[in-house]
Amino acid sequence: MGAFGERLRREREMRDISLEEIAATTKIGTRLLRALEEEQFDLLPGGIFNKGYVRAYAKYVGIDEEQAIADYLQAAQEAAPGGHVVADPNAASRFERSSRDEAGAGRRSTLPVVPVLVVLVLVAGAAGGWRVYRERQFDRQQRAAITVTRDTALRGTDMTHPGGANAIGGAKSAAAGAGTPIPATAPQSLATGTNNVANSAGAAPFELTVRPKDRAWVSIKSDGKLVVHGVIKPPDVKTVRATSQVVFWTGNVGALQVSFNGKNVPLTGGENEERVLVFNSRGVLPPAASP
Repeated sequence: MGAFGERLRREREMRDISLEEIAATTKIGTRLLRALEEEQFDLLPGGIFNKGYVRAYAKYVGIDEEQAIADYLQAAQEAAPGGHVVADPNAASRFERSSRDEAGAGRRSTLPVVPVLVVLVLVAGAAGGWRVYRERQFDRQQRAAITVTRDTALRGTDMTHPGGANAIGGAKSAAAGAGTPIPATAPQSLATGTNNVANSAGAAPFELTVRPKDRAWVSIKSDGKLVVHGVIKPPDVKTVRATSQVVFWTGNVGALQVSFNGKNVPLTGGENEERVLVFNSRGVLPPAASP
């Protein structure tokens, strides 16, 4: 160790100051401070940077700053500056590169958060899309099932159907005029049509209320007019009034509560089971008489 570096170290130790204390205040790394004390000048940036380190060291320790710089110049065999001193051209680039590396390390530590957020958004979107798809698929299946059941029921309940009450009434009149009784074994739709004609003549108004406990496809026809057609869900309540007949279809009987004139109607069947119920002013018709 040369005289310059030895003097710096001795002055520091006499004042019981550590290199870490100087580094914390001057923001000069301990590696560079130790290079000054050991006169390893090739480890320093050079030029005005080195003199700045010497000045900051001397100021913190409490020795003459100008004398310390002069001793450094002599030890480093550098001439005293003239008009200006040009710093090592590579020093600034080294410090800038070090700063960029530190900033880049900080950015890299936060980058993994962005992909995680993107993945979470994609998962949430996929889950929502799948739920909507399943609901729509369920609605389509229910609609298709109810359409088939409704078409089957309409063939026996439609008052204007060629095989319905009007045609049956004409057949009965013709048979009565000819003195020919209607056979007891006539099709059930014939008997239903005849009863509907009789009921419509002096029927009293009645009311049907449907309350869903879950999603269910429902189609309700009141006195020959379609009044409800689609999916209902809580807290929807559908109330239908009629004077002749109500035909009620559902593809999820287990999810519904039905009342006739305020009185609960027991329903048999579970979830996703189809039911067709026919009501007149006296209540629900027995299964044998339902279309």
